[in-house]
Amino acid sequence: MTIISLKKQLMQFFDASFLEKTARKCGFTQRARAIQPQQLVLSLLAALSKGNCHAIADLHRQFNGMCLSEKQNVAYKPFHNQLRKDSFADFMKELVKFATVQLLQKSSRSIPAKLSHFDDVTLQDGSSFRVHDGLREVFPSRFKNYPAAIECHMTMSLFDQSPKTMTVTADTASERTYLPTPGNIEKKLLLADAGYVDFSYFEQLSRHNGHFIVRGGKSLNPTIVNAHNGNGRRLPRLIDMKLKDISRKTNRSEVLDLRCKRGKYEFRVVRRWFAEEKRFCLWLTNLPTSQFSADDIMALYRCRWQIELLFKELKSHTNWRRFVTAQKAIAEGLIWASLLALIVRRSIAITSLPSVSVFKAAKNVDVWLLPILESLMHQARSEISGRLEWAMVYISMNARKAAQRKSKKDRTLDGIYEKLNA
Repeated sequence: MTIISLKKQLMQFFDASFLEKTARKCGFTQRARAIQPQQLVLSLLAALSKGNCHAIADLHRQFNGMCLSEKQNVAYKPFHNQLRKDSFADFMKELVKFATVQLLQKSSRSIPAKLSHFDDVTLQDGSSFRVHDGLREVFPSRFKNYPAAIECHMTMSLFDQSPKTMTVTADTASERTYLPTPGNIEKKLLLADAGYVDFSYFEQLSRHNGHFIVRGGKSLNPTIVNAHNGNGRRLPRLIDMKLKDISRKTNRSEVLDLRCKRGKYEFRVVRRWFAEEKRFCLWLTNLPTSQFSADDIMALYRCRWQIELLFKELKSHTNWRRFVTAQKAIAEGLIWASLLALIVRRSIAITSLPSVSVFKAAKNVDVWLLPILESLMHQARSEISGRLEWAMVYISMNARKAAQRKSKKDRTLDGIYEKLNA
């Protein structure tokens, strides 16, 4: 994508009339006010991207700091009143939906041949964080040491390296409730951790031509229908045994590739023994053994770490942490605004350098991103191209991925892809 097309894309998304129309549609704006939607959105993205925002007063100062003149400055109370509207969260959520369609581009990273069978690889996970104790009735926590916490349930695309959907709930909500519908995983591969084990859901996925790799829990104990070791040698002695009955004394294979049955549903279990930690790890899947070996299953599951890295980026570099407010609308709205800031930042960074380290790019937003947001806010069209060009030069020189040691290479996405292609 060229600077001209990126500039056009950003100007369309942050167009004052588009943001005004969206704000009115959500009920956030009902009449002309001193705080315009365009100014508010861009100042919020700037403040949250810096990662050092601790209070609503910080957001207010950023808003006034980006105004061209003192006459455009607003007092704290009217600024706070805008954020505490119930429709503020709806407005931010709607902008995130538009951003995932308009700003995010398909990753230029080549996909391994083994993944070309799928339309996409979907990563599912949730992350929780503490919020103001005054929100304990709205967002109760699972833990006794703090009364209020929010859980964000996210679905991410591995191919696009971008979030697709998110739901904000209380920390006590069940993770499995927010799994993608089986119809949405048709011709796709789902990767999820042990909190998402649901055999009824797995059966529905299989009927919809969807595939999954999910980490198995300690309580899993199906009956073995067929068994092989990691090298493909058949192990007939293990047939009809229960999974928990296979100990290190029963079988010394480091990796077992098992066909198992639970009720009428048959599925595949890959089990590996980790000698240093003295424990087994399990992965459940419905991928065929003819196309995916046990090593492939374990390598593919490591791709799930990309959604953990996205949550880390949100928490570390987009201010996704405890918000000092007891207002539900503000807390929820700022979560969506943080996600919007990440999408905008990643869009520009990945366009500038396809092999960019998004973490390195996120650490220096005051150098390359804030000038772009200021130009958009001031509608200085002649400046935007120059600042985008500078951002691309800066990112290409200062946000490249570092070379990894051989011992760590298999943990990176590039290393996993290389192994799958071997």
